[in-house]
Amino acid sequence: VKARWFNQQQIAFLAGIRITGMDEVGVVNNITKVISSELKVNIRSINIESNDGLFEGTIILFVHNTEHLKTMMQKLKNLKGIVSVSRMDVA
Repeated sequence: VKARWFNQQQIAFLAGIRITGMDEVGVVNNITKVISSELKVNIRSINIESNDGLFEGTIILFVHNTEHLKTMMQKLKNLKGIVSVSRMDVA
C-alpha cells in the first residue's frame, strides 16, 4: 500500500474509483468540486471518456481511510447524472 505524508499526523492512502454517468456539460466540474473542494481530497489522476451520451472514468486519489472514501463515493452517487460509483484496485 502506497502512503503519502500530508503533515506529521496525517497519512493518505491511494485509492481508486470507477464512475459512470450521463455526459452533460459541467459533469466533470461537479465531480472534481465534490472531491477537491468539499472533501479536500487530492486527486492523483483522472481519466474520463465519453461515448454516445455516457461517460466512464477512473479517478485515483489519496484518502485518509475507508470511511473517508465511502463518504466521498456516496456524495458522488448523489450528483445529478451519475449512474454508478464503485471502488477499484490500484496497481
